[in-house]
Amino acid sequence: MKKVLIITYYWPPAGGPGVQRVLKFAKYLPEFGWQPIILTVQNGEYPAYDESLFSDIPKECKVYKTPAIEPFSLYKKFTGMGSDEAIPVAALTEKKNSWKKEFAHWIRLNLFIPDAKIGWIPFAVKAGKHIIRNEKPNIIFSSSPPPTVHLIAKKLAKWSGIKWVADFRDPWTEIYYYQTSNKKRNNLRLKIDKMLEMKALLNADKITAVGETMLNLFTSKCNDILNENKFFTIENGFDKDDFKNLSNEKFERFTLLWAGNMNKTQNAPALFEALKDLLMTKKIDKNKILLKFVGDIAPEIVQTINKSELKDIFEIKNYLPHNKIVKLMKKAHILLLIIGNLKGNKFILQGKLFEYLASNNPILAYGYINGDAHQILNRTNAGSLFDYNDVTNTEDFILKYYNLWLKNKKKDDFNFGEIEKFSRKSLTKRLVKIFEKQKGKL
Repeated sequence: MKKVLIITYYWPPAGGPGVQRVLKFAKYLPEFGWQPIILTVQNGEYPAYDESLFSDIPKECKVYKTPAIEPFSLYKKFTGMGSDEAIPVAALTEKKNSWKKEFAHWIRLNLFIPDAKIGWIPFAVKAGKHIIRNEKPNIIFSSSPPPTVHLIAKKLAKWSGIKWVADFRDPWTEIYYYQTSNKKRNNLRLKIDKMLEMKALLNADKITAVGETMLNLFTSKCNDILNENKFFTIENGFDKDDFKNLSNEKFERFTLLWAGNMNKTQNAPALFEALKDLLMTKKIDKNKILLKFVGDIAPEIVQTINKSELKDIFEIKNYLPHNKIVKLMKKAHILLLIIGNLKGNKFILQGKLFEYLASNNPILAYGYINGDAHQILNRTNAGSLFDYNDVTNTEDFILKYYNLWLKNKKKDDFNFGEIEKFSRKSLTKRLVKIFEKQKGKL
């Protein structure tokens, strides 16, 4: 069996979307003749924890964990947070902060390059060399964020001569929280970060990204150095096992479900306005509908709903383990997907989109028209994507499926052939083809 050294910061017990991609690759790689060897951090700083994910780790998988210097532990002490308190994913986007948090955020943006995980590099490189000597992997695979993993992989690939595949779940220097933060990076910091990004793009033997638009962003940076056989799209996906044996039982009330964290950029005024209009005109019975959010929801959005006419149909629950989240997806009637309303959102492909596809429930999405998410919804015929302020089409969409529900009917025109392409097993097969390109060599 061939071996792949996978460098990832997020690994169980880490929860949330960041861990899913690498974990599912690791789960299915042995089926294609590849043993995953994981290099990750010990006691990492995660936005959520989910021990249910341990069950996905295959018996063939070896996991090596190293210490790291975590500046976030100092951040917590400096800002008065508890040691067991999770730091929000979108902490840098918060506007109202104490001077201590403002100062800490400025340090995070301008002194930790490329990110706050750089304290892991010396430990990971040392452990990586030990793993390479003993395990003799055929390929190195690193998946970001954080971009630090690519700096580790680059050092190990150069030292060992082993081919390296760099995987991107999000952009590097254009990642959303740099755009939404009111704390700006200085020019020197940005210049250094772009240099590190370019070196990674040029030194990696292969590059994979979750969407076409993101991949085009990377290829454009390489200009005439572009090698068309170097860049590949491998989307996020869903694991059929997660949905196996789930009941087809639905919520008693007609339920619109948002599953996952939501930051302040993910506000869709059209959704709330449409629901208000449908209730006021009595096209929908307020006793028969529920707007359900599960996850860490931005206070601004919660306050907006609580102050509106929707508060009586609104329910919010805290983060749940992944195995419980997919059960809720299956029970819902409409699944909500709101892409952050910010520059560059056309390449954002949230992991939940693909798990929504597996639930066989219609998806009501908001984001960039004709962006990557919109294209996938069109290909799969799984739902519709509208502008954030498109009240009319939102009303029509909700009312259509509400009336079908009243008649005990459901959407039956999904393109299951296209949906199948996003199964985690199918995606892992595509990754293996990249590993094995040119008779097993990159």
